[in-house]
Amino acid sequence: MQPGETPQPAAAPEAAAAPATTAPDGRRHLVVVTTREVDLKRDTAAPPTSRLVTRFWHPRDRCWTENYFETLEHAARLFVDESGWLLIQQQAVAGPLAWELIFEARRADFARPSTDDILRDIGISRERVDRLLEGPPGGGPR
Repeated sequence: MQPGETPQPAAAPEAAAAPATTAPDGRRHLVVVTTREVDLKRDTAAPPTSRLVTRFWHPRDRCWTENYFETLEHAARLFVDESGWLLIQQQAVAGPLAWELIFEARRADFARPSTDDILRDIGISRERVDRLLEGPPGGGPR
């Protein structure tokens, strides 16, 4: 790599070669996800192994959604494999670990109930789930 060049991720998913197609519900929704390096002073909730923060506007919740990842590949795979979005463009922007990813999503992807809504429907709080995931008192087997 030459001085001043921006490093490219080793195994980030390739952007779609074909033009974006209309989503099955007839409404395409483009999602712009930006990334930046984790700042320990600013990102106090970041897990210790996180190096990257993703951010995008969530239309249903009407707020910014931020998530923490170890790598750009991990973040992109989550959006592609788990959310079913199609990566149509990826480009580096100024700053460490700063990227702009443009995905095509289905409008319906943003109409599903949130995790908090689902937990509320079954009568459990996010805090209770966190305690359950920590394991039993005394560190015994789960």
